[in-house]
Amino acid sequence: MRIASWNVNGLRSVSTKGFDDWFGVYLPDVIALQEIKATETDVMHLLEKWGNSYEATLFPAEKKGYSGTALLFRKGSSCLPLHVKRGLDLPEFDSEGRLLTAEFEKVILMNGYFPNGQRDHSRVDYKLDFSRKVMKEALRLHKEKKKEIIITGDLNTAHTEIDLANPKSNAKTTGFLPHERAFLDEMVENGFVDVFRHFHPGKPEQYTWWTYRGDCRERNIGWRLDYFFSTQGLLPKVTKVEHQTQVAGSDHCPIVLDLEL
Repeated sequence: MRIASWNVNGLRSVSTKGFDDWFGVYLPDVIALQEIKATETDVMHLLEKWGNSYEATLFPAEKKGYSGTALLFRKGSSCLPLHVKRGLDLPEFDSEGRLLTAEFEKVILMNGYFPNGQRDHSRVDYKLDFSRKVMKEALRLHKEKKKEIIITGDLNTAHTEIDLANPKSNAKTTGFLPHERAFLDEMVENGFVDVFRHFHPGKPEQYTWWTYRGDCRERNIGWRLDYFFSTQGLLPKVTKVEHQTQVAGSDHCPIVLDLEL
C-alpha cells in the first residue's frame, strides 16, 4: 500500500503543474491532499479527467478558495476504503473542511489540514484545539476498531530544531512556538510515532515546505511541516518513507509512505 500526502496549495493550481504526471509515475494507492481550495463543482473537469485512474472524495471549506482536504483512491487497487467520513462532527472545524478519515481493512487513515496559527498568533488556540480533537478521535478509533492509525497531512508545526533551517530566528513564529511543539510531544506520549524520524533519526535538512520568497527552495531553507504519525504497530509494516523534494507544483512537496500489509 502506497500512501502519498501533499499540501497542493490549490488543486486547480497544481493541476497545471504536472500533478497527473506525478501520480502517473508513482501510482499511490491513496493520495491525501490538503489545502485544495476548491469545491467539487470547481474541479469537476479535473475529476472527470482523472476518473479513469482515481476516484475522489472532497471535503471543501464553506469559504470559497480556502482550506479543504481530499482523498483520491486508485481504481483497481487492492487498497480501497470500506468507508470515508468527512470531519469531526464539530461545525467550527468542519466548516473549514479540515479532516477526512478513511477506514481500510487493516488501517485507518486520517488526512488533516491543521490550521495555521497566523502571524499574530490569533489562531494558535484554534489550531491546538483542532489538533487535540484529531488525536482524541484517533485514540478512540484505535481502541474501538483495533486497527493501526495513520495521521497524515500538513500539521503546520516543525517539531524540533532539526526540522527547520532557522530555529533561533523563528522561536516566536507560529509553527515553532513552544506550545505548538508541545502538542507533537503529546502525540508521542500518547503512543504515536513520527514515522519519518523513526527511520531517519537525526538526519538534517529534511524539509517539506519552503516559502516562495528569496529562492528558499533552491537553497533548501525550509520547514518540515508534513508528517505521517502512526500507532506503534504499523512500524514493522513500513518499507519506505520519503520526502519527494524533487516534485514541484506547490510550496510543499509530497511525502510518501510504503507499507506491506
